[in-house]
Amino acid sequence: MRIAHQFAPPMSAMLAGLPGVTSATHVPQADRWALPTDVDVLFVLHGEGEDRAQALDAPRPAGWPGTVKLVQLASAGADDYPPWLFEATVASASGTTAIPIAEYALAVMLAHAKQLASIILTSDDAWPERQQFVAQPLGTLHGRTLGLVGLGNIATQVAHYAHAFGMTIIAARGSNAPAPQAWIKVAPLDEVVARADHLVLAAPITPATQHLLNADRLARMKADAHIINVGRGGLIDQDALLAELDKGRLWASLDVTDPEPLPAGHPLLGHARCRITPHVSWSNPDINRRIMERLMENIRRLGAGEALLGALT
Repeated sequence: MRIAHQFAPPMSAMLAGLPGVTSATHVPQADRWALPTDVDVLFVLHGEGEDRAQALDAPRPAGWPGTVKLVQLASAGADDYPPWLFEATVASASGTTAIPIAEYALAVMLAHAKQLASIILTSDDAWPERQQFVAQPLGTLHGRTLGLVGLGNIATQVAHYAHAFGMTIIAARGSNAPAPQAWIKVAPLDEVVARADHLVLAAPITPATQHLLNADRLARMKADAHIINVGRGGLIDQDALLAELDKGRLWASLDVTDPEPLPAGHPLLGHARCRITPHVSWSNPDINRRIMERLMENIRRLGAGEALLGALT
């Protein structure tokens, strides 16, 4: 099969050596959405920063989709791509980053509960009295309630880790499908939000999920609830979140924001009740291999007439 890609030019040689691939060509970054329509497979990256707006406004290539049989996304999310892309058969990389993102979610939950930022000593700090931690003990995940918004690959992996810590797990999902494990309770979104001690947002961004966590739902959360967003920034009404944080309510660990990156001086940056990381929860040493394995498997399935992994259209 003939393949074209948006990665660095040296990727062409690697792709050309894959089973079933007869040729591989590079799509220049300067005109990355002028996609060829005379290949079998396109391997594409989502937009970042200003390039996101460019992707949404990119003109449809003449004759699209032409001979294209598969568009393989290198991301789990399907936003930040031209809308016309989905007129072809598209598959995402869903599941390839579930483990590192779930590890990130547990890491920030533990760091929050154990107050790691405040208990690490520097050379100028006095050794605290033991009584301080008797009167004001560190937190624990055991016995606390984890709320999940979304129950796809990432949220399910978070649930597995949280279950090992003895947490009660409730989830809101967009379908009527049952929970994948008996120890996950599926409940209405408003119940999940109101009961959660830690709330992990791992839903896709759509018109229906934009500002899913709005002012009303934020106001009904527990005062000390901790919000972790590893989905998309638009899932939260950030102005409403900032208003709650300024009242001394809620805590937030955000790996995604809206916009992304946040402009310099944004009030969420450095806020005492908010920790922001630069959309890095996906980062891990195995990511390139896992995404390449997804591409290879879907090329094999395409040739064999089998259902694609992560199929979107």
